[in-house]
Amino acid sequence: MIRLLNLKSLLLLVISLNIFSEKNSEIFSFIDDNAQYFLQLIKNDGNEFESNPEEFKNKLKDIWEPMVDVRLVSRLILNDAYNGASEEQIGLFEERTKKLLLDTYVTTLLEFKEYDIETQTDIRVNKNKTYEVSVKFSSANAYSFSSKFTIYRNKKNELKIINIIIDGINLGLTFRNQFKDVYRNNALDLDRAIKNWQPLSSDEIFSDS
Repeated sequence: MIRLLNLKSLLLLVISLNIFSEKNSEIFSFIDDNAQYFLQLIKNDGNEFESNPEEFKNKLKDIWEPMVDVRLVSRLILNDAYNGASEEQIGLFEERTKKLLLDTYVTTLLEFKEYDIETQTDIRVNKNKTYEVSVKFSSANAYSFSSKFTIYRNKKNELKIINIIIDGINLGLTFRNQFKDVYRNNALDLDRAIKNWQPLSSDEIFSDS
């Protein structure tokens, strides 16, 4: 009887490990495939950014937008202000958030055209059912750094990014704190806060890192 229980336990462990491995493989591919493609476009066509930045960013938009849960990211940045926000206010804030995240990530990566990237296979699983995937940027001519993505599965079972940490700078937390200050400085008037919210540029965000 004990041998039978041990055999069942072993089988369950093997099945669990296989399922975990398959999930990890899917998460790894979600980040690695898109990150490699994203960086390749920047390497090949990055010069277009200076002459026509909006057109260049639109090329990256098709890769970027499906990967990010902009609504959830916006909710996290709005924080307490989200509960009293109207759908119109949330929609406007989402558009600004989407553009902000793309601008920050693109302008940051444009500085690293000569870098290669390596997605780490060691994927961290958090208690809140999110995953953390690290991507290492390395170059023979410059220092190396990591970009960490926090991912979750939405109700449609789709993998979505909800936060990015670039070289130790937590973008989600940085943007949330910035908006919190603007919201307070505008007497908790959300319309005014959204209108006046001018988040720091990527140069300002990473100047102290």
